[in-house]
Amino acid sequence: MTEHTRRNLLWLGGAALAAAALSAGPGLYRRMVPRRFDFVPVAGLPGFRRTAQAEFSAGTALFAGLDAGEAPAAAAPGGDICALLFGAALGEAVPVAYFSDFRCPYCRVLTPLLLDLKAAADPPIRLVWHELPLLGAGSVLAARAALAAERQGAGDAMHLRLARSSFAPSPGYLRDLAEALGIDGERLVADMQAPAIDRQLAVSAGLARRFGFVGTPALVVGRTAHLGRIAAPDLRRLIALEADEAATAPCA
Repeated sequence: MTEHTRRNLLWLGGAALAAAALSAGPGLYRRMVPRRFDFVPVAGLPGFRRTAQAEFSAGTALFAGLDAGEAPAAAAPGGDICALLFGAALGEAVPVAYFSDFRCPYCRVLTPLLLDLKAAADPPIRLVWHELPLLGAGSVLAARAALAAERQGAGDAMHLRLARSSFAPSPGYLRDLAEALGIDGERLVADMQAPAIDRQLAVSAGLARRFGFVGTPALVVGRTAHLGRIAAPDLRRLIALEADEAATAPCA
């Protein structure tokens, strides 16, 4: 076989694989032909970048149901963006700030995926929840319940149960759900109105404004902001890229 013939056969084989992937649907094509990330800087946040946005959910009134007023002082340009996004010292894990709304259909897919990655990711991730309830009073109630559950060490479990629930949240339902998770339901309902939870919601709203997150889901993975749905293979590649670039990231 000549070298010219060999090259032609390889080209034809590659074309056949691509055609098969396209005919099998966009999911298979995406796995075989990974998405190319096109980054642009985030205005006003040196060192951060963003991807092209995808499909997302947004309410008719941005930040409806939050008495946050203006972006909180802690999220002003001189504030510690890294601490607000990711919390304490990061260690070796890739930090992932996740802005979600329990009524957002894309969040219902992304929430269990992120929890799976947190449990088994290589490289490891450090997942930080940011509630961004844009879709009405039910979203706000669920967001407060998730933050209150974190105070009893059940934040992840509450997020997962709410993401899988088809019920509109009410104080009674949330109390029962807390008891089913093995935490104090009465305390959860009381904590939902705590001033500290008001502050957490306000900080997350302020951060969302800074990054231009006008809907959910939204992520800040290391230095990269992404608004909208993201396929599991693309998210894994983004996490791996951020792990490789961690030493030069703004929140290193």
